[in-house]
Formats: sequence, structure tokens, C-alpha cells
Amino acid sequence: MTIVTAAMTTAAATAVSPPISADFPGDLVLTTVHDGPFEAGGTGTFSIDVTASPGSAGITRPTEVTYHFPSGLTPVRASGTGWSCRITAGVVDCDTRDLAAPGFQLPRITVGVAVSRNASGTLTASGRAVHVDGMDGMDGMDTVDPGQESSPETAMETGPAPATVASTVQIVPALRRTG
Repeated sequence: MTIVTAAMTTAAATAVSPPISADFPGDLVLTTVHDGPFEAGGTGTFSIDVTASPGSAGITRPTEVTYHFPSGLTPVRASGTGWSCRITAGVVDCDTRDLAAPGFQLPRITVGVAVSRNASGTLTASGRAVHVDGMDGMDGMDTVDPGQESSPETAMETGPAPATVASTVQIVPALRRTG
């Protein structure tokens, strides 16, 4: 378990998109940035950060991030120090037991995507971050409704409303290479 109590430093981002952040009355702030525009048939990277709101008690419970990618963007890898990530049908789910003091962020999640050759226009990916309890079986985690029986393989969302965010990316035509 990691407790974040000092400023996190990360490598300089090459992203051209401005960070998009969602700060809700709860205690989590979810921010995303990507290195787009993406080329049709190419690849891209999304970076996802979860921060404890400055006025909150900090991140004191396990956290789950779920990020949905639209048709045309296929997540191919997802990772972050201290995060357990899974990819299923265009959805990335990452869980961590790490903690963070108010105003500090958890380690960054990086998601690599493949861009469809047929993708065009603007695509929107969206996600949310929530606190969860019952993470004994993190690999098979499901969200259950209040009042529903919980097992070690399920997780119960707790605390305030989830932090949510959406990020759009422009898809540009692939460059034609000539001899």
C-alpha cells in the first residue's frame, strides 16, 4: 500500500489536449489528457489521474476507475504503479488500495489505444472514479446495489457521488506514403 504525502512528479507530457478535470462535491477529482489528435489506423495514449480534493479527508479507501472507450478506439494496454487494471470490451477497469492526502494524486494510469482505420471525426471517451469497499477479490470485482448481498468477489461503492469526466479526441486521416 502506498500513501501519497508529497507532490507526485511525472515525466513531461507530450499531450496536445488540455487536461480535462471533473471536481464534484465528493472527495475525488478525475483528470484525463491524451496525446491526440490520433491518426486513423494508428495508436494513442490516454493518461488518467485521480486526486484527493484539497478540502476532503483524502483518499482513505480503495478506489476504482472505470473508463469507457467508443467504437474506433480500442484499449490495448492499461497500467499504473499500484493499480490492478483489466480491459474488457472497450472498458478499462483499474483498482488500487493506495491512499492520498488531501490535494495529492494517486499514481497515474496510462492507457494505450489502437485507432481503427475507419475512425473519423471526433470521438469521446468517458470515465468515473469511486471509492469502494469489499475489495478482497479485486480481480473479479463487481459493483453491487445497496442492500444487495456482498461477497469477497464484489465491491460496494461508498462515499459521495463518483467523479466523472469525458475527453474528446480528433481523428485525422492516415498519411499516404509515396515511394
